[in-house]
Amino acid sequence: PALNKSFKRAGANKKKAVLSIALILSVTLLSVTLLSVTLFSCKGAGAGDDGGGTPGRAPGLYVNGAATPVAGTGTLAQALTTLAATVVSNGVYTIVIDQDASIPAHQLDYSNNQVKITLEGEGGTRTVHLTGTGALFTVGKNVTLILGNGVTLKGVTSNISALVFVQAGGKLNVAAGAVITGNKNNGAGGGVYASAEGTVEISGGQLIKNQATSGGGIRVDASATLTMSNGEISQNTSLILDDSSTGGAGILARGTVILTGGRVSGNLTSGSSAYGGGISMLAATSTLLLDGAEISGNQANCEKGGGGINISGGTVTFKSGTIVNNTTTSTAYASSYNLRRMSGTFTNASGQELGLANGFVL
Repeated sequence: PALNKSFKRAGANKKKAVLSIALILSVTLLSVTLLSVTLFSCKGAGAGDDGGGTPGRAPGLYVNGAATPVAGTGTLAQALTTLAATVVSNGVYTIVIDQDASIPAHQLDYSNNQVKITLEGEGGTRTVHLTGTGALFTVGKNVTLILGNGVTLKGVTSNISALVFVQAGGKLNVAAGAVITGNKNNGAGGGVYASAEGTVEISGGQLIKNQATSGGGIRVDASATLTMSNGEISQNTSLILDDSSTGGAGILARGTVILTGGRVSGNLTSGSSAYGGGISMLAATSTLLLDGAEISGNQANCEKGGGGINISGGTVTFKSGTIVNNTTTSTAYASSYNLRRMSGTFTNASGQELGLANGFVL
């Protein structure tokens, strides 16, 4: 009997052991299943997801780095209206758009309050179309507008203004992934007009396929500043309508231009009084620093020449970069395909006067 009891106890212990192992296996399998579901949920592309596991941002107006947008600001028009009504000095605002938009000319002017606005596209390239005429954005005093990744500003084929007009004390930054394009102005400044004391920075973005009577890509007035560290000003046109127009299909400068990177290429100036296919320096107040940029493939389709750069006043300092493969149809100034200096100075970094030899590569 004692032996039978021992066998019974051993059998019971066996059953307990089997049950314990089964329970452990069940819990383990459940854990693995839950883990698999969790991983699948994380990796699956759902609504608001970019397909790579990072949820997309909701469209709208974000204030001072907030994680969620202000309610009722899901469209660009709503975001701009709310911003104008609630703006505070030193405010930092981000407007995220997840679809194309069409809006009329808009004034970013907030009673001289210091305001920083970043416009970004979500889920791909988002195009903001101008309806009507005028500047899509006028950047007022103490306002900084940053065009961020995924944003394209699109103008109209018969306009009375540059697509972005930067007033005195205003700042525009065209960052990587941003584009200003498709604007044909019947006056000066196709893509951008930087008025006196205005500042424009191109840090990876593009001013492409715009047109004006002068400054097809951008016009920089006296005491205004353009800085380009990366990006491009390309395929713009300066179509001369009368003798008062002065070319500069890529850049027309009466102020300060600093090019430390990027390129000015494929721009075309055309007309009897035109000069400066890529860049035209037009005043004693003009200053151009070339330090790493490329000026190439521009054309002055006119008798006055200066396919790459025209210097009609001011100072050009050439530290490094490339000025090559520009052209002109001029017969009188056929050798000015890369550069024509009518007045002003053209020096190296040491202040030594450079000649008019073509194809500078320093």
